[in-house]
Amino acid sequence: MEIRDVLTVLEQEALAAGVPILRAGEREAFLAACASARPRRILEVGTAVGFSALLMAERFPAAVIDTVELDPARHARAVRAVREAGCEERVRCHLGDAADVIPRLAGPYDFLYLDGPKGQYLRHLRLAEPLLAPRAVVVADNVLFRGLVRSAGPVPHRWRTLVVRLRDYLAYVETAYDTTIHPEGDGLAVSRKKEET
Repeated sequence: MEIRDVLTVLEQEALAAGVPILRAGEREAFLAACASARPRRILEVGTAVGFSALLMAERFPAAVIDTVELDPARHARAVRAVREAGCEERVRCHLGDAADVIPRLAGPYDFLYLDGPKGQYLRHLRLAEPLLAPRAVVVADNVLFRGLVRSAGPVPHRWRTLVVRLRDYLAYVETAYDTTIHPEGDGLAVSRKKEET
């Protein structure tokens, strides 16, 4: 099966099952950010069913991708999708908590995509930073979380911790990196490591 065919099936399945995947309106900004890193090695946190990993594998045929997923059922579907697409040599699916998996990986990574637990973005970035190449690009999805992250209004109690942690993430990358936030969808933060001075 061609990668494009597998992506079509995955997108249909994800929409039917309510599995979050990269929104159609964000994909070109996402792929452009990835392209700017000229990726040879990619690290993704939050495989879900493998849609974004295969999207990157299709666009960047020379890249090797390590992708991490906590949920066993989603991981299993991603492994099957990668096999169906003939990408087992280039896309390596890791099952487990990213906080445990990342320290066992070997960089350098040119591109880091954060799309796992939103409240853990900063923790996962800090764990991955020693593995990033000097001009690596970091992309985090859903950083505006329903508009609440940049809102001055009250935040519902059930989302307060998540919103505070996303604000902490943005405060960090807007200081330590050159960061642009694309507001389409739920917010896509593109951060580039600053030149050493």
